[in-house]
Formats: sequence, structure tokens, C-alpha cells
Amino acid sequence: MNDGKIIIDKIIEKAEAEAKAIKDKANLDVEAILKAAEEKAKRDSETLKKNAESEAEKVKAKAISGAQLQGKIAVLQEKQGILDDVIAQAKKRLETLPDVQYAVTVGAMLAKLDKKDGTEIIVSENDRERLAAVVAQNGFTLSNQSRELDGGFVVKNGDIEYNYSFESIIAVEQEEIRQIAAKILF
Repeated sequence: MNDGKIIIDKIIEKAEAEAKAIKDKANLDVEAILKAAEEKAKRDSETLKKNAESEAEKVKAKAISGAQLQGKIAVLQEKQGILDDVIAQAKKRLETLPDVQYAVTVGAMLAKLDKKDGTEIIVSENDRERLAAVVAQNGFTLSNQSRELDGGFVVKNGDIEYNYSFESIIAVEQEEIRQIAAKILF
């Protein structure tokens, strides 16, 4: 029996040794898997951190770009407002010229026009007296009609009328006036 027990003890001892070897190998495998998982997690974490930093830079750049654009728009709007004010002031100065300067200005405008028979010059009721002599000196007839004009005149050739009011001239030439004023101011 002794031999049977020795055989059983050897089998058990061998089984325990194999079990310990399997368990030790499993522990080594678990450690290797955990180490690999930790390294992968660390790599993934670094990649995610770099991606997050990259995205943060993109968001920051976009915000800065948007702010710069808003700043440029604000400056442009301010410049547009200044140009509008300059044009309005110029129109107001034309409308409020003293009678002599006003007559000289309108006379210079009339002198550039073609003189045709039957051409009449229509002015506002307020300008009738102060422009009558200038209209005649330039070879035109002052019309019996009048118009609501803030300055300037209307040329009438039969059924065709040409508007030379200050407001009309400024409206037509506004872009060129803006460019000239912008060069001077900015």
C-alpha cells in the first residue's frame, strides 16, 4: 500500500506542480495582458490628448478669425458711416451756399450744357429769383414751372428732362465721391 500511496502522492505532487506551473503561466499572461492594456491605454490617452489639443487650437484659431472679421466689419461700417456723413455735409454745404456762390456754381454747371432751341431750365420756387440772371446769361430760358429741389436744376428739352439737382448728381456719382473721400480720409 505504501507503493500505492507513493504513486498517488507523486501523481498529486506532479498535478500540483503542473497546476502551479499553469497558474504561474496564467499570472504571467495576465500581467503581460495588463501591461499591454496599460501601454495601449497610455498611447490612446496621449493620442486623445494630442487630438484634443489640436481641436482646441482649431477652435481658438476659428474664434480669433471670427473676432478679426467682426472687427474688420465694424471698422468698415464706421468708415461707411463717416463717408455717409461727409456726403451729407457736402450736400448741405451746396444747398446753403450764399447767393453769389450758389449762382456761380449753377452757372458753371449750365455753361457745360449744350444749348438747344426751346431748352428750359426748371428750378425750385426759392431759386427762381437768385438764378434768373445766371440762366439768361448762359443762353437758356427760365421755365415757368418749378420743382421741389434742394438745389440745382432740371433741364427740359421738349418732353425729355435731365435732372441736375444736387441730390440727383450726388446719387449718380455717389460711388466715385465715396472713393475720392475715402482716399482723402483714410
